Amino acid sequence: RSTLSSSSAASDVYKRQYQRRVRGPSQINTMSLAVTVVEGRGLSAKDINGKSDPYVVVHAADKVFESKVVTKSLNPIWNQYFIVDFSEPKGIVHIEVYDHDKVSSDEHMGQFSFNVSDHADGKLVDKWFKLQPKKSEKVTGEIRAKIQYFKPGEKAVPQ
Repeated sequence: RSTLSSSSAASDVYKRQYQRRVRGPSQINTMSLAVTVVEGRGLSAKDINGKSDPYVVVHAADKVFESKVVTKSLNPIWNQYFIVDFSEPKGIVHIEVYDHDKVSSDEHMGQFSFNVSDHADGKLVDKWFKLQPKKSEKVTGEIRAKIQYFKPGEKAVPQ
């Protein structure tokens, strides 16, 4: 998605994010964590054409958020953010990368996790996370994510 350039654009993007596919119990909380999945680099080729069709799944606070699929890419750009509500600054955010397949089941490409409490100071973190294997699979690549925690009363609009 495009970079936010105005508060109106930010509001539109914010509204669209809540229309994304979300699974899990809804809960009313006052603290939010904005996780922006920016891009990937050096991902594993899972398809016969030497590419992959990667997408990201974010697991946090008993909810699951899913990014769009970027077709035929080992260096995808998603630029998608997800707002996760928490009742207190603790818990784990787990992010997985999959290769979308139309005929067979999607293939796992790697994963990483971080503690919410590590980001409770409110500072924007822009970091590359090295993908880790789920079991004994071969994994390559990194995912760039931006993480920002918003305290009660702050509007959760990622930078």
